[in-house]
Amino acid sequence: MTGLVLALLLLTAAAEPDLRPATVFDDEVAVAPSRFRTLDIDLPVEPGRIICTYEVLEGGSGVRLVLLKREDAARWLRGEAHTIEASTPFARSGAISHRPAEPDHYQLVLDNRLEGRGPARVHLIVRIAYNDDTTGPVRPADPRKGQILVWSSLGLFTVAAVYAGARLKHAIDRD
Repeated sequence: MTGLVLALLLLTAAAEPDLRPATVFDDEVAVAPSRFRTLDIDLPVEPGRIICTYEVLEGGSGVRLVLLKREDAARWLRGEAHTIEASTPFARSGAISHRPAEPDHYQLVLDNRLEGRGPARVHLIVRIAYNDDTTGPVRPADPRKGQILVWSSLGLFTVAAVYAGARLKHAIDRD
């Protein structure tokens, strides 16, 4: 019987798609003052979710991470109009999670041009997750449900506090 259960578990595990992201880049990157560094990300066959995280280890006020198609990156470098796929603000750490609509060649840009006073040493991790069709659109929370949750929690806390206070008063009066 346990052999049958094990066989069913193995078949179920084999039928599910592998959603573990493949690490493309995990290293420290030095970015000169008032400069940027680029990293090519190729998705020529099928689009996958690009997941990037960074943390400034040494440097000024922070860097920015920008994901662009390769053609848009070339336009951006020439100062022409371009389209940004995803971006973070200038910060000491940040992350991007973006699923491109079509396979293409992309560039990830670490931008250190905010103040331009000093170099930045950044730990950058880039992963690509294929078979990531399970995520749906992000919807904002319903504010009414949030209010109901907050007020009911506050009411429950009040009831518990009044009950505990009454028990303490009763215990003190008894002594």
